[in-house]
Amino acid sequence: MTDVHGALTRQAELLDALLTPDPPPRRRWPYVVVALAVVAAASAVVGVAHYRSGPSGPPHPSTWDPRVQKYVDFVEKKRGLTFKHPVYVDFLSDAAFEKQVTADRDELSDDDLEKLDQYAGTLRALGLVDGDVDLFDEQNELRGTGVIGFYSYDDERLRIRGTEITPAVESTIVHELTHAVQDQNLDLGQRFAELDRSDDANASSAAQGFGALVEGDARRIEGLWRDQLSGSERAALDKEQKKGQKGFEKRAKNIPEVLVTMMAAPYDLGQALLAVAVQQGGDGAVDGLFRSPPRTDEQQLDPWTMLADHQGVLTVPEPEVPSGAKAFDEGSFGAISWLMVLSERLPAAQALTAVDGWGGDSYAAYQQDGVSCVSVGYRGDTPADLAQMNSALRTWVAKGPKKSAGVSKQDQTLVFHSCDPGKGAPKVASGRSQGALRLALTRTYLSLQLLKAGLDVGVARCGADRLVHELTPAQLNGRHLDKQTLLRAIQPCRKDR
Repeated sequence: MTDVHGALTRQAELLDALLTPDPPPRRRWPYVVVALAVVAAASAVVGVAHYRSGPSGPPHPSTWDPRVQKYVDFVEKKRGLTFKHPVYVDFLSDAAFEKQVTADRDELSDDDLEKLDQYAGTLRALGLVDGDVDLFDEQNELRGTGVIGFYSYDDERLRIRGTEITPAVESTIVHELTHAVQDQNLDLGQRFAELDRSDDANASSAAQGFGALVEGDARRIEGLWRDQLSGSERAALDKEQKKGQKGFEKRAKNIPEVLVTMMAAPYDLGQALLAVAVQQGGDGAVDGLFRSPPRTDEQQLDPWTMLADHQGVLTVPEPEVPSGAKAFDEGSFGAISWLMVLSERLPAAQALTAVDGWGGDSYAAYQQDGVSCVSVGYRGDTPADLAQMNSALRTWVAKGPKKSAGVSKQDQTLVFHSCDPGKGAPKVASGRSQGALRLALTRTYLSLQLLKAGLDVGVARCGADRLVHELTPAQLNGRHLDKQTLLRAIQPCRKDR
């Protein structure tokens, strides 16, 4: 597992050295990790929560399992919330645990199988996967391989893979106990159920935003657990997590990258969002976000759009479905989806620039003559933003199978459509979704480090954006990033103020 906290520490030290008026003697930094890696298997270590409203009055133990008491005390202290009652913690064998997080194909109805086939076709239409993809098997493999713990809102109990409390299991317990204390104090199960029932056009993005907040908060507390460990304990945790990461990568090597990215995104984006919130408003800002959570993907990709710009969303009418076609999904497409789609055929920096201008959208997925298609209406924040996305989409279309996709402009709305080119179409997915998401995360964390170095919010945001667009990862990570190079990149931001 990537040491995100260690990477942040090294990045902060580098920027402090570069930006302080009288910097200490320069150290060589060949291994400084500025491009904060998206953890490919985030849930391989931190687990997954089940977002369903549970039955009233599930059974609870009268006391905590003595094995988890110290983690309970830690979570209460660091999260600032008190458990209303203990919950059961089940330590399960690998086989028993995998049975809990995977499904049996025989339990699927014909309608379920049809929907899976439709969605696989949609992913091909969007250029995210190629060939014959079995979404059921891929998701089962992801969950069976990548999850080592979860808290269920159904029966309000924790389930942990493994019967021994190893360093990685300790970390997972802390993460999942955070979900339990969130649920008891903030009624997460009910809130997720309300979001699921909402018929608002942006409901899916709001549910995803709330989920990212929930996971980011648990990741934050898990990070505080790691921070308080001794050097030897931290080394043992890192060693076990790294081993788990390698095992996941080996088993999941044939799973399309975008599915892994989708699974990891809520953890990483939520953690970055909370890092910005805490930097701006302290620990109290966390509960403020739970009261008013992010409602768009854009607020996850760039937390400043929510916490500084208070940016809203433009209403975009749902695109028309062709006569005779049968719609099977609709709602907001979202900035995260746009970033993943564009990054498969465009450089990550160009994709991120196009997505930064997101103002609102609406999509419909449908089948026409047995082929899955998607149509999306898109509006930018400004005419320039609309032109930027128009250019990006036309490049994307040109690089794909002929006549399978197109984009047109209707007043101030772009209409993008694409259909499944078929299982035998030439490979077009490049597997760059993680790199694109990593770029957005890097920008957020760089902005925080520039703030800590004494820049105001506007300059820090502008500087971070210029750094990730103008400098390569090799330049940011290498020995040749000196104070002059950094200040040269940031200087135009100062002039604009």
